[in-house]
This record gives sequence, C-alpha cells and structure tokens, in this order.
Amino acid sequence: MADSAKKGITVKVDAELHAQVSQYLKEHGMTMSEFVSLALDNELHPKIEMEDKKMEKMRTLAFQVPEDLFLRIKDYLQRRGLSQKEFMIGLIETELDRDLAQREGEMAAQCAPAEQVGEPDGPEETADVCPVEAPSEEEETEAAYREDVPEDVHEEQEDSLDFSMEM
Repeated sequence: MADSAKKGITVKVDAELHAQVSQYLKEHGMTMSEFVSLALDNELHPKIEMEDKKMEKMRTLAFQVPEDLFLRIKDYLQRRGLSQKEFMIGLIETELDRDLAQREGEMAAQCAPAEQVGEPDGPEETADVCPVEAPSEEEETEAAYREDVPEDVHEEQEDSLDFSMEM
C-alpha cells in the first residue's frame, strides 16, 4: 500500500505496556507501524487458529456479565496476556476436570471392595461391590442435555441444524 493511502493513528498506553511492545519489536525486527497494523488486522479479521488437535466442530457460548465484572476480567486478561476465549475455555476445562475427578472419586468410594468373603480368621478375600461400569463423560453430557430439554425441542434443534448455503 502506498504511503499516500495510509492514515495515522495515535494512542497512549501504559508505560509498562509500551516497554513490552518495544521489547517485542526489537526481538521480532518490526516497526511500530507494522506491529499496530498487524494487531489491528488480527483483531478486526481473526484467523482460524490451527491446533495440533484435529479440527473439531466449534460451538458458541455467549452470555452477559455486569459491567464491573467485565472490567475486572479485562484487567486480569491484560495482566496475564490471555484472550477471553483462552480464559473461559481454561475455566470451563478446569471445572469439568474437577467435576470428573470428584465423580470418579465418589464412584471409587462406592465401588471399593468393602465386603469381606470367607472366615473371619481365614485369608482375606474381597468381592467386587460395583460391577456396573460408569458411563463415559460424553454419554453423561448427552444424557444431562436430553433430561434438561423437552423432547420436542430436541426434534426442532435437529431439524434446524440441517441447512444449506448457496453462493
């Protein structure tokens, strides 16, 4: 793009953030103009992140929070260098992992060999008290979803997912 087609943008940022940007520019051999242009382009036109994992179908979660909480979150994210997406996915995964560990612990406690078989003075043998295999996390998630939503809604959603797009 020719210089005549360019416009200027002037902003003021915290001195600490400016120092971080300056260090980044030195390490990457970039000018401030290149950096700001890239940052603005990435914010306005986000690229699909390619991960080492296979591409998964993505779904959107959206919700509103009070203004003061939003500002606290933005401050936290800026200090930690996280995106909202990284932060929320991290929180959700942490809670789901904690819940899974808790449920597995409860299942293990219920399934612990608690019944003793044989003579009191003889060799100790235990019987498996929990022969039922626990459902997978995916099965539980699907079952919980199905329980929370009326049956007619499931049918409507399945129908609404079938669409085509013409160009």
